[in-house]
Amino acid sequence: MRVDLEPAYILHTRAYRETSLLVYALTADHGVVHLISRASKKKNGNMIQPLIKCYLTWSGKGSLLSLNKIELEHSKYSRNFRSHVQCLYIHELLLRLVPEHSPAPELFDLYELTLEKMLKSPNDESCLRLFELELLGIIGHPLQLDFDYQNNLAVAAERDYRYVPDAGPVLCAASSQHWDSIRGCTLLAMAAADFQTENLPAMKRFLRGLLEFYLRGKPVLTRQLFKVN
Repeated sequence: MRVDLEPAYILHTRAYRETSLLVYALTADHGVVHLISRASKKKNGNMIQPLIKCYLTWSGKGSLLSLNKIELEHSKYSRNFRSHVQCLYIHELLLRLVPEHSPAPELFDLYELTLEKMLKSPNDESCLRLFELELLGIIGHPLQLDFDYQNNLAVAAERDYRYVPDAGPVLCAASSQHWDSIRGCTLLAMAAADFQTENLPAMKRFLRGLLEFYLRGKPVLTRQLFKVN
């Protein structure tokens, strides 16, 4: 199989043997792919960079493919530490949650839009929350936010709920400190994609807990670098 000039973003690289690199990329039509660049220290090394749109040509069979060529688009990336770590956080989520070779053009579009927003406004956390919410839907865990699935009632802004993954919120008597305890107003704000509210800290706690649930409790290493997410 050969793929020519596929739009892509590099998510991560690591050394492979003496002169090669393993390259993990998010592509427009093939999802997350794992490639090996055997010319990394000769021709491609300086071109394999994150946060810059590129066009990859690869060939081969199986899960580890050979990167034959890379072309870079003009970079709009500004070296801001906060936005850089935010992007690393997104890359970590993609590599851990998205199965290899699972085509999802909407995920590529979401990544591009989020990247553009983060690089323009590094201090605006709302784009991260929206990315987390939409990512869960794309990978098969869409959030049902505005209906109490157990009591068959619409969510009420002033009530407390417990969120059950892959099911939805259920009314509870009182709130708790656990991530799955959430106010109705927060649920409704997320359902409306309204992240510019006083509910943003509660959304952050809730989405972080839900992602950790799907990550099976494995820590998100990027959060140890800088508390931006």
